[in-house]
Amino acid sequence: MSVVQKTVEYLKKDEIAKNGAIIFISSIIAGIFNYIYQVYMGRVLGPEEYGVFGALFAIFYMIGIISQTLGTSTTQFVSKFVGEGKQIGFFIKGALKRTVLLGSTISIIFLIFSSQLMDILKLSSVVPILILIFILFLTWISPIIDGSLRGLKKFSILSVTNISGAFFKLFFGVLLVMLGLRAGGALMGAALGILFGLVISIFFLKPYIRPNNPHEPDFRFRNFYSNSLPVMVAMISYSVPSNLDVILAKYFFSPLEAGIYNSVAVLGKIIFFFPGAIGTVGFPMIAEKYVRGEDTKDILKKSIIYTGILSGLLVLIYVLFPGIVIKIFGQKYLNAIDFVAPYGMAMFFFSITGVMVNYHLAVRNVRYIALFAGFTVIEIIMLTIFNSSIVEMIEILFMVNLIFLIVSMVYTFGGISTTK
Repeated sequence: MSVVQKTVEYLKKDEIAKNGAIIFISSIIAGIFNYIYQVYMGRVLGPEEYGVFGALFAIFYMIGIISQTLGTSTTQFVSKFVGEGKQIGFFIKGALKRTVLLGSTISIIFLIFSSQLMDILKLSSVVPILILIFILFLTWISPIIDGSLRGLKKFSILSVTNISGAFFKLFFGVLLVMLGLRAGGALMGAALGILFGLVISIFFLKPYIRPNNPHEPDFRFRNFYSNSLPVMVAMISYSVPSNLDVILAKYFFSPLEAGIYNSVAVLGKIIFFFPGAIGTVGFPMIAEKYVRGEDTKDILKKSIIYTGILSGLLVLIYVLFPGIVIKIFGQKYLNAIDFVAPYGMAMFFFSITGVMVNYHLAVRNVRYIALFAGFTVIEIIMLTIFNSSIVEMIEILFMVNLIFLIVSMVYTFGGISTTK
């Protein structure tokens, strides 16, 4: 039997590997579109304006990750309903109505404080802020749709929507920047990409949200939101190490340094997001096993191994060929060469930790989430104090991420956690 045939047979038998492969391949394709999008913007906008774009994009990602609170909880409840043989239409429709209201409220708050945000980011126009507000509204709707698809284990459909969204973001972003809209056009491309992805996802979910789906009499949406609280704490903590540094760089550094730092962060976050397919697939599987009282550590161990291999390969490339990697952004970014490998290592530590965060969310381990939040607070404090240079900020990320990875390993596998 050939290597290819053995691989195919293994994927057929191992559910997490099979579904992980589907999501991984789609993530690679979507990641290529996203990467071209970032590199194009970096080369065309230049370091100074790319720093502005990066700070706005970091806010979008930060809020987007926090909004995944609802997506994670949606996956948990949809998985639970499916496992119990119940209908899910009432839940999806009810959750969507409530998140539209939530997204509108948050958008209004950002609009009220738009002038202050302009001052912090040193912007001369309000247009990018208005586009960002529109994106933030969409980011509170998207998790309900994506979370439902994950809970239903519709990973092929989820892959199609992810690729479509990334493609449309690239297409419209490049088009609008070419028309002279600069950073605002780049952001509007992201907004249109999310919008098109939502339309496609809703089309596939339509059979599950028909009007005749009955409401479960024992279900209350307050259970959904109370369940979301520890998830929200985790997602807030999750978003800070991967986004706040870019915003702080825009505030503390010169425009040129902020642009350089953003290019390094974009490359480093590839290591963080590259193995994301593993967590996407593993979460509903762990949640279902936990509800049934079955062992869940086997899935966690596989997820850590797969994530370590994927992220580790990228780190190796960054260590061996930093010059080639950074040259993708152009000659203006050559000063970033020395920062690529250490930042990549910091994100490698965080990507492994991210697997364990997802695991403890799936098994509803509140104590670990509190521990995670505590380390995040420490990291925020240290980043706001020690930010005299790019090197110093990266050293803080490296140190805190490494320490918490070690603590997470000891907590999860050293007998402190009581979860099976």
